[in-house]
Amino acid sequence: MNGPGKILLKNLYYYSDGIVKKGFVYVEEHLVRDAGEEALPEYELSDVVYDFNNHAYAVHGFSMVLKGVEQPFRGIIHPDLSVYTESELEKIALHVITVYYSLGVTLPIIETDHPGIVNKVAKEHGLQLVLVHDRGVIPHYGSLFYIERDGERLYYQDSFIGFETEVFCKPEKLDEGCTAIDARSVDLPHPSVISALGRIDFKRLLEALSRPYRSLGLDNGCVDKGSRSDILVYDFRSPLKQQPLMPEILFKTPFKNLQPDLVIVKGDFAFEYGEIFTVSLPSVIFK
Repeated sequence: MNGPGKILLKNLYYYSDGIVKKGFVYVEEHLVRDAGEEALPEYELSDVVYDFNNHAYAVHGFSMVLKGVEQPFRGIIHPDLSVYTESELEKIALHVITVYYSLGVTLPIIETDHPGIVNKVAKEHGLQLVLVHDRGVIPHYGSLFYIERDGERLYYQDSFIGFETEVFCKPEKLDEGCTAIDARSVDLPHPSVISALGRIDFKRLLEALSRPYRSLGLDNGCVDKGSRSDILVYDFRSPLKQQPLMPEILFKTPFKNLQPDLVIVKGDFAFEYGEIFTVSLPSVIFK
């Protein structure tokens, strides 16, 4: 992924530090360089400028535990993937990760029986993810994040972070000790990741979906100056999405079976109005 460089999202609402704010978000490469009420004039010289005329809403990107190449076979208890070649499995992995991005999961935490395949695909295509794997089985690349498993114990950057069943929790068992929601049993893809997870308390769930960013020390999980440029934008200029522009209603927008219109990952448009831009997806996945 090679980002456009500078992106200005102006005249929109955005969720930051527990409240809905109105103004702009300025992205430069992998970070939100500025956010506030009025954009500086020089930001208008950005490579990409979106003026939403106060009819859009931005939230921080999501993160959760998901399957890897097994995802298209959900519902099958023990899919036999040995019938596929390594090249075919790589195509499946690439498809799965880009679908996650399009749904707003900008930092998927992948737990898979084929970590080497996912690791290779992510490195070759510059994709952002966290890979969970048994200690010592795959090489680590500086552009990716890894959680290592030693029995039931999980480690991040050689530091013990907890036992797997406590670190990764089911949506219905979400609590403060949970680092990431385990959504491997959730029926994705779904237009709205949040709706797919079920009707949990709005604020608590939205906070939990960005918690891995905080737990892994990547940012504070908010659309704010200094955070990673992983952003979801819901554009209300479509007549199908129009609603009152009130903070208490905007806050619930991601819960309304809506897919994001724009998904920015690491300062690059991964998804834009129905089209995936992360990579050129193979035209044929299964022969």
